[in-house]
Amino acid sequence: MKRRIINLWLLLLVLCPALEAQNWDYIRSSGEYYYGSGTGKTEAEADKAALNDLVQMIAVHVSSDFQSQTDETQTNGNIDHKTYVRNCVSTYSSSALTNVEKWTEGKEPEVTVRRYMLRSELDKIYEKRIEKIRDMVAIADGALEKAKVDMALQYYYWAYSLARSLQHPTEAKDEAGHSLVTLLPVKIRGILEDISVAFEKREGDCVDLVFNYKGRPVSGLDFLYSDGREECDGAAKDGRGMLEMAPGYETEFYHLDIEYEYKNLARGDDELQAVLNVVAKAAFPESSVSVKGRAAQDGTSVAVSQPAARLATASVATTDAPAAGPSPSQTVDDAALYCEAMEKVLAAIKSRNYVKASSCFTLEGLDVYNKLISYGTGRVVGQPDMVYYRSTNGQVVARGLQMSFSFTSGKRKKTFVEDVVFTFNPDKKICNVAFGLGKVAESDILNRYAPGWKDETRELIMEFLENYKTAYCLKRLDYIRDIFADDAVIIVGNIVKRNLAAVPEERAISLEGQDIIKYNRYDKETYLANLARTFKLNEFINLRFTNNDVQWLEKYEDAEIYGIQIGQEYTSSRYADKGYLFLLVDMTDHDAPQIKVRTWQPNEVSMSKIFSAGDFYND
Repeated sequence: MKRRIINLWLLLLVLCPALEAQNWDYIRSSGEYYYGSGTGKTEAEADKAALNDLVQMIAVHVSSDFQSQTDETQTNGNIDHKTYVRNCVSTYSSSALTNVEKWTEGKEPEVTVRRYMLRSELDKIYEKRIEKIRDMVAIADGALEKAKVDMALQYYYWAYSLARSLQHPTEAKDEAGHSLVTLLPVKIRGILEDISVAFEKREGDCVDLVFNYKGRPVSGLDFLYSDGREECDGAAKDGRGMLEMAPGYETEFYHLDIEYEYKNLARGDDELQAVLNVVAKAAFPESSVSVKGRAAQDGTSVAVSQPAARLATASVATTDAPAAGPSPSQTVDDAALYCEAMEKVLAAIKSRNYVKASSCFTLEGLDVYNKLISYGTGRVVGQPDMVYYRSTNGQVVARGLQMSFSFTSGKRKKTFVEDVVFTFNPDKKICNVAFGLGKVAESDILNRYAPGWKDETRELIMEFLENYKTAYCLKRLDYIRDIFADDAVIIVGNIVKRNLAAVPEERAISLEGQDIIKYNRYDKETYLANLARTFKLNEFINLRFTNNDVQWLEKYEDAEIYGIQIGQEYTSSRYADKGYLFLLVDMTDHDAPQIKVRTWQPNEVSMSKIFSAGDFYND
C-alpha cells in the first residue's frame, strides 16, 4: 500500500509540469482570460513585467471600444489612441486588480511570473472606480453646501478626471441619471464664475486681496500668481489673501490662476495620482482672474473695481456661518485694557520691531510669540477687527487678527493666511498665541448643539484644536510630547490591530470592526523621534482643517473623553497630502488634555471606514 502511494506521488510530480502547461495553454486559448507573462532575476521584477504584459493585452482588447473625451496623448501632433488607452488601463493599481491570479515558476535568478484574470472581472473593476467617483461627488456636494469652495473644486475635478479615464465615461452617473462626465465640468465652471477677487490695498511689495464666493468670503482657496519674476503659490482664508511681489515690481493688473487640480494632494492615492498623470489637465478659462490695482502711496488703501465679469467689492462680507460673537456671559467689560495691549502687539509686528511688545506677554506666551514671528515672513493682512471673549476659566481670548506668512524655499514661494488668536491670563498678560481654525470650523464647534454641551465644552475643544495645529506649524515638540499620553495609540497611514494585552487599562482600546489594509503603529517615543526629523528637514509645516465632527463619550461619567474626526490638509516644504485625522482626547483635566489615540488615514479611505471613538473604546 505504501509503495502504491509513493508511486502515485512520483507520477503526480512528473505530470505536474505538464498539467500546468495544459492549464496555461487553456488560459491563453480559451478566450475567457486576459493574461500576461514576465521573466526576471527576481520575482518582483518578473511580476512587474507580467502585469505590464497583462495591461497591454487589456488595452489592445478594449482599445477599439474605448471612448476618449479629449485628445489626451499626442505623437508628432497626431493622437496616439492606443498609448492613451494603455495608460488609462495602467492606472488601475495592483490593489484595484483584486481578481488577478498569480502563477510563479523557477527560482532566482531566473523567475517567470504569469498573471491572468477572467475577462468578466473587468466590468467589476470599472464599477469600483465609478463608486469612487460617486463618493467624491458626494464629498464635493457636501463641501459646496458649506461654501468650502476649495474642497468642492478639488473633489469635483478629481471625480471628473476619474470619469474621463473610464472605458465608457458616460456610464458614470449620479442618482438622477445624469452623466457625470458632462455634469461635473458645468459644476466646476459654475463655482469658478461665482468667485470674485478684488484689490484692497498695497503696502510696499505686499498686495492685499479680497476673495468672495457668491458675494461672501471664501473659507479657503488656493491660487498661483506671478510676482513679476517667478510663479508663486498663494492661499486665501476667510475671504483674505495676499500677494508678495518681487521688490520694486509695479503693475496695473495682478494675474491669478485659481487652483482646482490639487495634484499635490493626491499623494497616497496611487490610483488617483496615476489618473491625474495620464489624463490631460482640463482647461477652465474661468479659473484665470485679473485684478486691477495700483501701488498705494505711503501705505494708504486703494480699492479699484475689476472688469465687470469678475466684479467684487473690496470689503469682506459676513459669512453664512452663524455669528460667533461673545454671548452675554462672555462679554468683556474692561476691553479697553486688552485693546491697548493688542495695539502694542500689532504695532510691533507691523514695524518688525517685535521686542517692543515683549512686556505684554508672560514668559510662556513670549516663547510662543517668538516662534510665531519666526514662522516665515509674517505681516498683518487687512484691518484687524478684534473681538474679545471672556472664557469660563477667567481668561480673555482676542480674535480678529489675520496674518500672512511667506516662505521662499522649494520650487515656488509659498504664502499662507492664518487667523492668530491671543489668550490673556487674569493678570491681563498674553499667556498663549495660536493659529485659529477659520470661521467655518469655529462655527461648527461654537454653534454645535449636543445634549449636555456647555460653553466651557466648546471653548475647551476649540482651544485644544488650535493649540494642536499651532504646535505642528511652529514645531513645538515639547508641547506635543506633553499632550500625548505615554501609552498613546498612534497609527499613521496604515491600519494595525491593537494588542489589548499590552495595555491593561480599565477602558481597553481595540480596533474591532476595521479592515486591515497595512497600517503602521508607533509608540509615543518612536512617533516623536520621527516627528523631530520631519521638523528638522522642513523649512515650514502648515495644517489646514477642512471639516470636523466631535463626539462626546458621555457614558464615562467620571471622565470627559471626546472623539474628534477632522479632515486635514498637510503642506510642508518637501511634501503635501490630504487625509483624515482622528483624535481621542481625555480632557478630564482641563489644563492638561491627553491624546489617547491619534490616527491618520490617507485620502482614498472610504468614508465608512474613517475611525471614530467606537473603534477604540469597548463597553
